[in-house]
Amino acid sequence: MSLAGHLYRSVFQSTAPQCPPRPWRTILRLPIIFDLVSLGLQLRDLGRLSRLTKDYVVEDDYHRSVHDYNAGVTINKRITVTRRAEEIYEILAQPPRDLTKEQLLIVGPRNVAELYLGWLHGYRWRNIQAIDLYSMNPKIRPMNMEAMDFEDESFDALTMSATLAYAEDFERAIGEVSRVLKPGGRFVFGHPYDPGSPEWPGNLVRASEIKGMLERCGFEIYFHTAVDKVNSAGDVQTTHRFGAVRTRGLDPVRDPLEF
Repeated sequence: MSLAGHLYRSVFQSTAPQCPPRPWRTILRLPIIFDLVSLGLQLRDLGRLSRLTKDYVVEDDYHRSVHDYNAGVTINKRITVTRRAEEIYEILAQPPRDLTKEQLLIVGPRNVAELYLGWLHGYRWRNIQAIDLYSMNPKIRPMNMEAMDFEDESFDALTMSATLAYAEDFERAIGEVSRVLKPGGRFVFGHPYDPGSPEWPGNLVRASEIKGMLERCGFEIYFHTAVDKVNSAGDVQTTHRFGAVRTRGLDPVRDPLEF
């Protein structure tokens, strides 16, 4: 092709990017701007704090204790000032693709800050839904992750930043995730292995056990990291990050990589 032909193609037949450019959202992710916007969004919802300990969507003692613990954390902290959940959405955004067409479910966000992170990483606001045992925002529906009130294959992606450890039945929770995800849907979540915190049985579940549960529930792991850190209680915990894709319902990959 001649130079003139390349020039014509560059101007009139430009190659579309793998995902739409989002310069405005990139600006909103800058530290000071992000903090101010996140603060403003959270301040609008503070009136809901007084109602967090009055209503339950679960009847059993275990899940009520999970509700009370996390509602207490939300009441005491009031405003989320960290960006720890951001890593989950960085993983979810890979490989690059048009996220505006995907339906996202966030499980256990506590407040609107994590929904905002999902929007900043490319999801349309109207395509973001969220559930928790209590609601700090109209977009967060009170619901138990182990018995979700959604139809089969409703979502393209599902995230849990630090939620799965509160499940009473780990495999049942992962099975529910598989049920509500479409074939090819992505499940990205964090999990702390902390044997020094037996209050929540999920903290004692090892990564190798989670791997087996994911496989039995029709998932294939495509991303994993593990980092040790000293937590606020002074215990050494291993923080895992998992990315898994629901392969159940998909045709087998021609050239799979076996682990």
